[in-house]
Amino acid sequence: MPQSAEELRQVVTTSGAQRFEVRRSHREVAAGLQRQVQKCLDKALYRPTMVVSSRKAELHLQRRQAAEEGAVVLVADAWPVRRGRSAVQVYASSGYDPLAAAVKAWASGTYAGCPDMSKVP
Repeated sequence: MPQSAEELRQVVTTSGAQRFEVRRSHREVAAGLQRQVQKCLDKALYRPTMVVSSRKAELHLQRRQAAEEGAVVLVADAWPVRRGRSAVQVYASSGYDPLAAAVKAWASGTYAGCPDMSKVP
């Protein structure tokens, strides 16, 4: 299992990451992701990290295992492509499709709900 965001990007790229554009700035995308992750994910099971700069926003989601940090299971990158638009790429480990779909909707600003986390490993 990937132990860093870069490892997950390398593993998932071979099987296909989801890339799309949204009509929001990358800072709006980052704020929306952070808000929903804080609202929806059990902090005892997941450790979210946001990294935001003027050129890129990243969400790294790590699955906790017992008292230790576990594998990185999802990474979402957002960067500006033109005025008011951002490209987003989501890398998700196998079985995390419901969470990846929620992240895609959160990034676009079209969904404020929480995914059914009982369907992820």
